Amino acid sequence: MKHGNMPYHLYVLVPNALLTNGVNTGYTRGIWWGVYCRLGQHLMSHVLLESGANWTGIHVKDLIVDDGKSKSLDNIKFYNIPEQPLFPWAAMGDEVEVFPANYLEGLDVKDARNGKPLGRHTGLMFDWKDGFSRYPQEHKPLNLISLTDCPQFAMLPNNFCLFQDKHFISKTQDPNIKNYRRGADVKWE
Repeated sequence: MKHGNMPYHLYVLVPNALLTNGVNTGYTRGIWWGVYCRLGQHLMSHVLLESGANWTGIHVKDLIVDDGKSKSLDNIKFYNIPEQPLFPWAAMGDEVEVFPANYLEGLDVKDARNGKPLGRHTGLMFDWKDGFSRYPQEHKPLNLISLTDCPQFAMLPNNFCLFQDKHFISKTQDPNIKNYRRGADVKWE
């Protein structure tokens, strides 16, 4: 198991039920600053809580975006999102790296599978150094997306995302997407 630092931190809310084994309700503010993984399990988070405690082992789907606009944490609805389809991949290696994708930060993202809007790219991508797949061409870096319909995150590979950049993306090119082939050639060893 290896730990990865995030290149910048995100402000989040953590459901107290996760921290207190179901005893408390509500949320605690936190700073998501790192991740860790075990091969075949979902990515977990390191979060510094407002209380000063550093909490390890919070699933990404349980973190809620803290946009700073909510004055009362009691009004926030926690959506119990199933792991599929917004978290389709378990960790594909023991060593995770998080890197900033500055160009992608803030771009609107649609779900390539159904064309529905998902949210905005956070500018963070997650990648695995070793053991990520059976074959190198199956490599899948994951995009961290702040969802629009609920205040949570999705982690999706590139082939699940359609990025929206108004100065460059052309609707006339949409028909070409269905002809794109799956990367099956090994270009590195």
